Amino acid sequence: MNREEEIVGILVKKFPFLQDRISVKKEKRIFTGALSRDEFEKIVRYVHDDMNLFRAHHVVGTDEGENIGLLYILSGDDNILLALREVVPKANPAVKSISDMYASIVLHERELADLFGAVFEGLPEGPSYPLPDGWPKGNYPLRKEWNPKYFNKETMTYEPPKEGEEKE
Repeated sequence: MNREEEIVGILVKKFPFLQDRISVKKEKRIFTGALSRDEFEKIVRYVHDDMNLFRAHHVVGTDEGENIGLLYILSGDDNILLALREVVPKANPAVKSISDMYASIVLHERELADLFGAVFEGLPEGPSYPLPDGWPKGNYPLRKEWNPKYFNKETMTYEPPKEGEEKE
């Protein structure tokens, strides 16, 4: 058994709900399927505290229609990447920040807050990132429904057409 399969086995034994929801995609790459908030929080705490996956490399955001996907890339000394996927509804995109365990993730979570509208509970106070000061609240430019042609850079306003009206 290789180290990737060993990690999968440890995680499935500890979290039986991962059975058929975690796999080795290729050497040094392990991915989970979509996890609920509760599942994600249990796993990320365990891999940090008990499996010594102490590095957080990145968080990737995706617009999945009614949901926002968050893919956290973690690793330890063996450089095997574990990608934990959490999915939250756009209607209530609240997730718990993991910045208390992984300080390097703060700017990544700020970026997803600005660009997708994810709300990271426990994220330390700080500046907006990467959008400029004055960016209109409630406008998330990486959501599929946001259309850049309706953004007025001079006034920093988003002006989509009203229902039944077409804008050039």
